[in-house]
Amino acid sequence: MNLDRVRRRKVRFWALVDSSVSYTLALPPLAEHFVSLLYYVNGKLGGDATVPVFSPLQMFFVCLSGSLICLWCVARYLKPIGLFALIDGWGRVWVSLLIVYFVAVEGAPRVLLLFIATEMIGAIAQLHEVYRRKPLPRRIADAV
Repeated sequence: MNLDRVRRRKVRFWALVDSSVSYTLALPPLAEHFVSLLYYVNGKLGGDATVPVFSPLQMFFVCLSGSLICLWCVARYLKPIGLFALIDGWGRVWVSLLIVYFVAVEGAPRVLLLFIATEMIGAIAQLHEVYRRKPLPRRIADAV
């Protein structure tokens, strides 16, 4: 494992990618629009386009999750360290497995499968940084 030589720009990049969705989930009006967009795309993919009515408790958990992801994005952007790349990489693998479970077993909208691509690309990119055998040359490591 190579936590000391992870390129900061890679950790920051994936924090910015995550923030593009998570900030919309943190605020109730935007979260409702985002969920509606997901169901719209799901309908275009041949699935159900009907947006279910979320109870206040369900919407609270959507916004709570979005808020926690936002905090995680800020932490990774401000302190882009190898440990965060490791945690985020394995977290993305877990999220991908959760998506597969909820779509295959619980009947969640198939549109969620599209998120597996970004989750796994982010996981591979960051875990490659952590687990690569050969460290960066000294002059490149100092620059990143």
